[in-house]
Amino acid sequence: MSQGRIIDGLNRLLTLEYRSFPIYLTDAAPWTGPGDDKAAAVLDDIMADQQAMAKRIAELILELNGRIEPGEYPMEFTDAHFLSLDYLIKELLRHQRRNIAELAMLVRELSDHRRAHDLAEETLGSERAHMEAIESLIRAGDRRQATDGQQGPNQGDRGHGAADSRQTAVV
Repeated sequence: MSQGRIIDGLNRLLTLEYRSFPIYLTDAAPWTGPGDDKAAAVLDDIMADQQAMAKRIAELILELNGRIEPGEYPMEFTDAHFLSLDYLIKELLRHQRRNIAELAMLVRELSDHRRAHDLAEETLGSERAHMEAIESLIRAGDRRQATDGQQGPNQGDRGHGAADSRQTAVV
C-alpha cells in the first residue's frame, strides 16, 4: 500500500474519532434530568477516549509526513440539539454500530502498515467497548422505566447541560 493511501486511511480513521457523535454531543449539551448522571459520565468518558485516540492518529499522520484532514461533522448530527440524553443514548448506539463497521474495514485496509494497522485495531477495540457501555445504559434505562413507571424520553422536568463543553483539539 502506498504512503498516500495509508495517510488517506488514517485521515478517515481520524474523522471517525474526531468528528464522532459523542464529541458532537458534548458541544450540543443534551437535556438531562434526574438519573442521567451515569449516562453523562459514560458520554464524557467516550468523548475523552476519542479525543485521546484522535491525537494519536494525528501524530502518526504527521510522523508519516502527511497532512491532517479531520473532516466535518455529518449534517445529520444537527438534529441532536435540544433532545434529551436518554433519547440520544439510542442514537449513540446506532452511530456506534455504523462506526464499528467502518473501523473494521479500515483495519483491513491498513493491514500493510503495522503501526497504522495496530492503531486502527486499537481504535476498533475501544469503540466496541464504548458500544458495550452504551448498550448497558440502554438495558439499565429499560429496567428502570419498567420498575419505576418513569415517564418516557423528553417528558417531565429536565435540566440542561449533561456534559461539559470541552474544546476539541487534534494536536
